[in-house]
Amino acid sequence: MNPNAVSEEYLTLQKNIMEAQKQIKKNLEQELEFAIDKEELEKNIPVVPQLNSTPVPVKLYEDAVMKITQVLNESNEELSNDNKVLIETLTLEDLDEWINGAIKFDTEYFYQFSKDKEVSEWLPHFIAEQALRPFMQVIADACAPFIDEMEVMGSCPCCGEPSRIGKLKKDGQKILHCPRCESEWKQKRLQCVHCGNDKHENLFYINVEEEENTSIEVCKSCRNYLKLVKIDRQSRGKQAALLDLETIHLDFIAQDEGYGEEH
Repeated sequence: MNPNAVSEEYLTLQKNIMEAQKQIKKNLEQELEFAIDKEELEKNIPVVPQLNSTPVPVKLYEDAVMKITQVLNESNEELSNDNKVLIETLTLEDLDEWINGAIKFDTEYFYQFSKDKEVSEWLPHFIAEQALRPFMQVIADACAPFIDEMEVMGSCPCCGEPSRIGKLKKDGQKILHCPRCESEWKQKRLQCVHCGNDKHENLFYINVEEEENTSIEVCKSCRNYLKLVKIDRQSRGKQAALLDLETIHLDFIAQDEGYGEEH
């Protein structure tokens, strides 16, 4: 994997955030209990948008926001002023809106929020999303027993994040892995995850020189792509969020070649 695609500083920050998220999730597992009845779910819609009540209690989310902000402060002192403004002015109403905004990936809301608070444009949405992920991961654990029964095309059947990374087992089985909620679910080996086209001649692969364990699966039909990582000793057990970050150079390659939703 190309070590130059992401700076060591940013990679370290993300690893520190992931460690904080593990601790947040561990605490949530003692506080939250999701009873999700699969019989009440539409199989072609992700689980989270179908939940009748918010899966994220505001007070617990506030704790998660504080922990993520603390990691940011320890990693980058330049952000401390902006973080201070956010922490000192955030209300429970704001946090409730952050939860909904993060779940819906409402970039317009967070852009306006940053303008109103006069803080870095990217910061509120980044914190809101990183604080949300442990909650999504707890829900993903609750969905794991039936996640392979869902029939959601092109996105995570748990949280709805667009599919972008898969893992290949030695036996050729393709497992999709969500960088947001860490759900894993099976996928037909020769089927496009985005449009469902299962004509094998419509799939082709872009390989990167000197990288034996990664490739880009491209669909001729919808012109979208999926990053593939062969499971080996190095990648086994690694979080999808980290795999996604370490393979970001494959996104650049695919998009430079004109593939992806925006092309």
